[in-house]
Amino acid sequence: MFKKVRLVMLIALLSGHAQWALAAIDGQTRLKPFTLAYEGSNTSLSAMTKKVEGRLKASGFQVIGQYNPYSTANILIITSKELKKIAAKSSYGGFGAALRVAITDKDKKIQVTHNNPNYVGLAYNMKNDLANVKTRLKKALGYVNDFGGGEGVKASDLPDYNYTFGLEGFTGFFELATFKSHRAALQAVESNLEKGKFGISKVYRLDVPGKQQSVFGLSLKADAESQPFLNDEYVMNIIDYHDTRSTPHLPYELMVNGNKVIAMHPHFRLAINFPDLKMFGKNSFGKLMDLPYVYEEFFIKAVGGKWPPEDNW
Repeated sequence: MFKKVRLVMLIALLSGHAQWALAAIDGQTRLKPFTLAYEGSNTSLSAMTKKVEGRLKASGFQVIGQYNPYSTANILIITSKELKKIAAKSSYGGFGAALRVAITDKDKKIQVTHNNPNYVGLAYNMKNDLANVKTRLKKALGYVNDFGGGEGVKASDLPDYNYTFGLEGFTGFFELATFKSHRAALQAVESNLEKGKFGISKVYRLDVPGKQQSVFGLSLKADAESQPFLNDEYVMNIIDYHDTRSTPHLPYELMVNGNKVIAMHPHFRLAINFPDLKMFGKNSFGKLMDLPYVYEEFFIKAVGGKWPPEDNW
């Protein structure tokens, strides 16, 4: 029995090393969720948005959507052949196939920021640190520093990250709806998001090649008085308060995976980008206590699912 336990432990250890063989980053390295590529005051939000879009396209990235969550920010959603190919190799890699490049006006200074590909690749279990993608973004947009998340998260902790014991990790998904087929699920999501009910509509759609997997970015612009948690600006005013803005957190997304529609749980999706947020206080998760319940209910309704879910009520 003792030998069997030792064998299992050895296999687990070797498996861990095999996973890290795919990444050039040491497991003890602390990674941060975002990258600041540029900051300056000699241009406008619209002019910089056009400039950034041009540089991205010239560097081989595809701009598959644009989101203007509030007057001081534009977000370009990008992907590439390389990103989609990597995404297709893992179970839910589609969530990392689209990155966000944000142009934010903070006190008359323009910040160009994006998701840190290294962080995304590991946190979303893509088994790849997306180092080449990061290099290409650096060449296209420049590089100042990685930021966000306080001291950051150890690379070895990202694949199994949770904010605290008992909360959902990456695969603790909301199950929003089930349809007869993948095609039926796509049609339902497309048609329902087109209606823009509850202030929820589509920003982009990305189809993962070779898989029945599509990711939809969501615009959340409900009335902040009646449904504050379905308003991106309201939520970001609580959690995104440092001088360098974490605008690439947006937009939230859902996935059509086979015949099912799923979304990452906010306990993971918010925490992975803001791991340094305190539980309580002025700028904290405590201010968003009811947000997961609101997201679950209205995301289900927005894609044509059943509310309340029969298996939970």
